Amino acid sequence: MKQSKVCIVGAGPAGVISALFLAKEGIECTLIDKAIFPRDKICGDGISGWVVSVLCQLDKGLLLKLNSQDFLLPSHGIRLVAPNTKMIDLPFLDTNEISPQVPPGYICKRIDFDNFLVEEAKQKPEINFLEDTEATAYRYTFDKIIIETKSGKEIQSDLIIFANGANSKFMKDPGGIVKNKKWTMAGLKAYYKGVSGMHEKNYVELHFLKNLLPGYFWIFPLPNGEANIGVGLDQYRINKNKINLKQVMYEAIESEPYLKERFKNATQISNIQAYGLPLWDKKRKISGERFMLAGDAASLVDPVTGEGIGHAILSGMFAAKQAIRSMKTGNFSSEFMKQYEIDLYDKIGKELKISRRIPGFIKYPWLFNGVINKAVNSKALQEKLTLAMTDLKIRKKLKNPWLYLKVFLGK
Repeated sequence: MKQSKVCIVGAGPAGVISALFLAKEGIECTLIDKAIFPRDKICGDGISGWVVSVLCQLDKGLLLKLNSQDFLLPSHGIRLVAPNTKMIDLPFLDTNEISPQVPPGYICKRIDFDNFLVEEAKQKPEINFLEDTEATAYRYTFDKIIIETKSGKEIQSDLIIFANGANSKFMKDPGGIVKNKKWTMAGLKAYYKGVSGMHEKNYVELHFLKNLLPGYFWIFPLPNGEANIGVGLDQYRINKNKINLKQVMYEAIESEPYLKERFKNATQISNIQAYGLPLWDKKRKISGERFMLAGDAASLVDPVTGEGIGHAILSGMFAAKQAIRSMKTGNFSSEFMKQYEIDLYDKIGKELKISRRIPGFIKYPWLFNGVINKAVNSKALQEKLTLAMTDLKIRKKLKNPWLYLKVFLGK
């Protein structure tokens, strides 16, 4: 049986960031993943400002190294397109003080981003990385917790960080999280080459089509003239309305006039892939005796933007910080581990709580169209929406239906 101070299940962004923060403090850990890297991961491929912030805290040199990679594009904003095809461009607020060359966000394929982080982890002597190692069960001993693997190998440690994604069996046990179709987004994505009309500063695009609200069709530009194209909607509405997401995606590309023009010289260069995203629906317990849930395994995806990687990396950092506290004090009790979720929710809980309410109002095409129509001609409203991406006081107003009514009526 292998002995380890900390065992981390899952080598996606949450798991690797946890391992790197532990290594920074000289704490040995074992990082396992069922895949062999590099491996692909179905995702929208957006890398938010949260990633920039966490990497800056971890190692500014690592952030600058990432910034120099040719597999990513800098991204400076978001384009919102209403059901009536009116659009507004909202720049990301750039609070980076490291280097003028570091943008507020990136876009890159997950196969490249995840492998970049994994390669960093492999270089750390404190991290024992085991690929092709699938965790199948866990059990407690008197003073340890043990991970059992498909190969029969067992890893005994003081605590475990479960960060193995949206389909993690550990979400339910020991996590206690049961998926809800209303708060699980089904997504489809494919890679295209030759899509025209991209913003010169690589804005990510969310197209709110009438038959997808409150879901959306997205276009994320990528290097070498490629783009991540996809659609997303909650499983509850898909089942209730018998929606064929694949059909909706192709119909938008082939029949929506303004999209048809942009795709007329484009070629699909990958198969369509499907995935489920566990959207955040409420503040819940994501830790317990000798364990924490991180990333998608903790259901931290933003219900409006689909933000997942940034929240995963934040959770990985806070999980590592809690592990460090537990190591120093020898306290791995459920009560003591609770500090992890307190810290994480203090950081993103208000943001998620507000985001949870917004889909209830953007699901109405007439209201969405009215707000965007006003925003197109109002610099003040555009600035308010831009600030809402980072300022919780402003975003909090977006969950109030009276705001949309006032905007719609021109007040």
